[in-house]
Amino acid sequence: MSEEARNAEFPDIARQLVEFSHGDGLEIALGGGRAHFKPHGTPDPEDPKKPGRRMDGRDLTQAWVDARDGSSYVWNREQLLSVDREKTKHLLGLFEPGHMQYEADRANDMAGEPSIAEMTEFAIDFLSRDPDGFFLMVEGGRIDHGHHAGNAYRALSDTIALSDAVHVALAKTDAQDTLIVVTADHSHTLTISGYPMRGNPILGKVIGRSKKRGGENKIAQDAKGKPYTALSYANGPGYTSSWQRPDLSNVDTEHPEYLQEATVPMRSETHAGEDVPIFAGGPRSALFHGVREQNYIYHAMVEALGWTRAGVPVD
Repeated sequence: MSEEARNAEFPDIARQLVEFSHGDGLEIALGGGRAHFKPHGTPDPEDPKKPGRRMDGRDLTQAWVDARDGSSYVWNREQLLSVDREKTKHLLGLFEPGHMQYEADRANDMAGEPSIAEMTEFAIDFLSRDPDGFFLMVEGGRIDHGHHAGNAYRALSDTIALSDAVHVALAKTDAQDTLIVVTADHSHTLTISGYPMRGNPILGKVIGRSKKRGGENKIAQDAKGKPYTALSYANGPGYTSSWQRPDLSNVDTEHPEYLQEATVPMRSETHAGEDVPIFAGGPRSALFHGVREQNYIYHAMVEALGWTRAGVPVD
């Protein structure tokens, strides 16, 4: 936040989360961003090089614990799995000083970080204790970051991790009384190039069949006789040269650090303009159909809940 915003005492996002005033506050919030909850300069328990960043001197993790009876704070996977669910009514879990790890890198996390599927499972079990039901939002936020980095390996690995979380949600709930909606907030400039054969590694070079009858499968080539990958970006940091494409013959394009080629040089790949799909199952899921503006999703969820637009339950 700017100094002007702080002087005006505008609450930043971390404060808004902790000071959520509706009902008795949030029941559970799990993710990263620990440095934004700790006073400036406070050593991080996992990475001392990433200390607290709050300029108001407040420790919002302690504020969370002090605000309501039965509130707890955890910062690693072991602590999360050890939470006493009988005594805990409000749980804050911050597992990284900044962004959560990519799924491909999570196993190397120093303190141990839960997967998005594990957090989803824990949250559903935690919230299911309320006989009136619950609302849970799960975001695979690092899919976006992987694409911006031009790194399809990490973007797709995190997409699979989100898919695992959806699988958990389906397994842990009853389709008769639980509406599950899955969508994205935007697309990216990722494209599939050429005519890769069925079974072609999605991160690999394009393998095509010879045009001759009975011809063998072989690495496809561009107009200059060089191989190309099944995936590429319309823009991003994977741009190499406007004069000469690199020869990928001996390049491991499936390596986690490989950046797919980009047509336009950009420090960060951008969002794109396609419509994104929305999938839904459960009560009133038929409301989610056709081509819709994104704000429609909110109104469809309100309708599914049986609420008026003012948020008051319908008799």
